[in-house]
Amino acid sequence: MSDDESSDGLEDLKELMATYAQHEDKAQNSRSSKTKRDREEATYVEVPSEKLIFGDKQAFLTNLAKSVGKKRIKLDSVSKLSADEDKEEAAEAAKKPKPAWIDSDDEDIAVGEVKRPTRHTGPLTHLRMDKSYKEYLTARFQRVISQPKWASLEQRQKNSDNSDSEEDEPLLKTVGFIKRRGKSKELPAKTLQFKRMRDLNRATYSEGVIRSIQFHPTSTAALVSGENGMANLYSVDGQKNEKLHSIHFKRFPLTCARMAPCGTKAFFSSLKPFYYAYDLLEGKESKLTLPAVLNHLSHFELSPCGKYIAAVGKFGAIHLLTTNTNELIHSFKQEGLVRGMCFTADSQRLICSSSGCNVNVLSLRKNCIEHSFIDDGCVSGRSLQLSPSQRLLATGSNEGVVNVYDYENIYKSTTPQPEKCFMNLRTAVTDLQFNHTSQLLAMCSAQVQNAVKLAHFPSATLYGNFPAQRELLGCIKTMAFSPNSGYLALASRGKKAPLFRLKSFKNY
Repeated sequence: MSDDESSDGLEDLKELMATYAQHEDKAQNSRSSKTKRDREEATYVEVPSEKLIFGDKQAFLTNLAKSVGKKRIKLDSVSKLSADEDKEEAAEAAKKPKPAWIDSDDEDIAVGEVKRPTRHTGPLTHLRMDKSYKEYLTARFQRVISQPKWASLEQRQKNSDNSDSEEDEPLLKTVGFIKRRGKSKELPAKTLQFKRMRDLNRATYSEGVIRSIQFHPTSTAALVSGENGMANLYSVDGQKNEKLHSIHFKRFPLTCARMAPCGTKAFFSSLKPFYYAYDLLEGKESKLTLPAVLNHLSHFELSPCGKYIAAVGKFGAIHLLTTNTNELIHSFKQEGLVRGMCFTADSQRLICSSSGCNVNVLSLRKNCIEHSFIDDGCVSGRSLQLSPSQRLLATGSNEGVVNVYDYENIYKSTTPQPEKCFMNLRTAVTDLQFNHTSQLLAMCSAQVQNAVKLAHFPSATLYGNFPAQRELLGCIKTMAFSPNSGYLALASRGKKAPLFRLKSFKNY
């Protein structure tokens, strides 16, 4: 290696050392500037706006005390009060039942995502678009519909405690109620609060002599039919009672009409060898021919299950038909003509009264007369009815006597004694009807003007103020209670259907 090459290498090494020293100086300067900046950020603390306006908590409380007139308010006492409030809120939240399931998407939806201004609503400036849509709906529901008492947890616990503490009572003290819960408003025994409304069929009066009347089981409507072959469906409100639908059967005087328990079908009969089934939803009628053993269908009853029709035949015969296929299932035979019929709630028995003094219980399972007993003091039977509670059986005779039996006791003897006898009617008892709670028994006679009475249970007494003395009701043929006993409708021979509002029952 020559001297020139060695001198060139030394110069290159010196240049490298100089550049390295410059880089070190720059790095040290940057590190020092960074530490200064960190120190400045550490000394800077962001102060909340409320602290700048009101000061810290102690200073705010001190100023507040001065303005009120007190010397000092300790921060510890305020913190204790807030802690106690938090505990109370936590205890109340623990008492509330937890929801069984929570959808996380409900919390994420805002009002602005659902509610949008349209030409019908206009600008929605009164709404907070960033608010939770679930909270908006909850607040709106609580504002319109307050929480009912029965939905509160405390009320349910009270009712359960009261029901457990009560004991069962005898027949005429319960009238079929299983248990009375809480403070129930009992029906007064001496005076009945009622109001005469406008006639149920005031919109038409086209039925002629009314033969049957029945309220719809699920809606506020009633079916009225008569001998003119007209059956009208009315809306029941007590004021207008507008006509909803009209059914006309040519040359077919209606003697009996019944609606199915489902409320979608109705059956109409006359003194003809056929009858009609009418679909109330579609407005279509079906003509059904009677079996050969039946010449006509003057009177019939529908079972509570809606599957069977019990028709009155000749010489004490009772024929059982199906509603779907019009097929004859079985024919029963009893002594004396059939005057009245009613099914039990399970549709397994049919109770019939005869033109004599006997009352027969027919078993639909065994296809035979299961039991028979003599109606006390009766010479010729006319009508009977079983209460919805299945505890009371009322029978009426041509002599105007109404006997009320304990339904369970009639199977123990052939000559049972009635629990109560009503002898206020002097002519034949044409119809008997219980209300839905079995607290009211309506009885009427079609041979005398205004011959209608209402009996109260469990006191087993008659209401002296019903009907009013100046009421002109006519000769009452049949009666009907609305599903919740809010209305009582009567069918008279004078082509009118008087309607009464029973104020003791709040619902329709």
